[in-house]
Amino acid sequence: MVQPTVLITGAAAGIGRAIANRLIARGARVLLWDISAIALQQACAELGDAARGEVVDIADAAAIASADLATWRPTHLVNNAGILGQHRDWLDLDASEIERLLRINVTGPMLVTKAFLNARTADAPGAIVNMASIAGENGGAPGFATYGASKGALLALTRAMSRDLAPGIRVNALAPGIIQTAMQTGAPGGAASAEAIPLGRPGSAEEVAAAAEWLLLDAPYATGEVLRIAGGRR
Repeated sequence: MVQPTVLITGAAAGIGRAIANRLIARGARVLLWDISAIALQQACAELGDAARGEVVDIADAAAIASADLATWRPTHLVNNAGILGQHRDWLDLDASEIERLLRINVTGPMLVTKAFLNARTADAPGAIVNMASIAGENGGAPGFATYGASKGALLALTRAMSRDLAPGIRVNALAPGIIQTAMQTGAPGGAASAEAIPLGRPGSAEEVAAAAEWLLLDAPYATGEVLRIAGGRR
């Protein structure tokens, strides 16, 4: 059996790092992409020989195309990197800001997937997990329409990819709700009362990572699915 080698974007901290921890514990190797060289260095030092890091900005098509995927050819992919963007009322929307957010949250995962497909070993079983959000289903918090739209696009992409890449590669999405990460800190809804969440608390990066591990390694008949990790919140 081929040892899984998983490319994870936005992998130096938060949910991406938690996914790396779980996958290494399962015997996989992980390729960590992130924009922070310092955080990557620390992550790889802590994760050991099963991890390799590379500074890659997924907003930069040239950086994606030139990244090293030949040394460790990936068999699996987690499109985790993304940004929330700025709170904007409709009359204050900025075209360059919209384009940047969509470039990172939509175009980036598409181009990373292209690079992954070009690099992977064709006969190895594979899977992709796209990190969406319940904002892709409910539109997101007021003032964050661009973020909601980007995650809605990622859900549509997940379904298109699952069709286009079958049967060799399974493609699913996770739709987290309020998760205790640095990205969530200060975001509207990030300090939502427990009453707003049926399970009564925010989720953890480790809980999202457990779902990602299942979709990547333990769900052989699941593709084109969206799994909410939101404590019952919609």
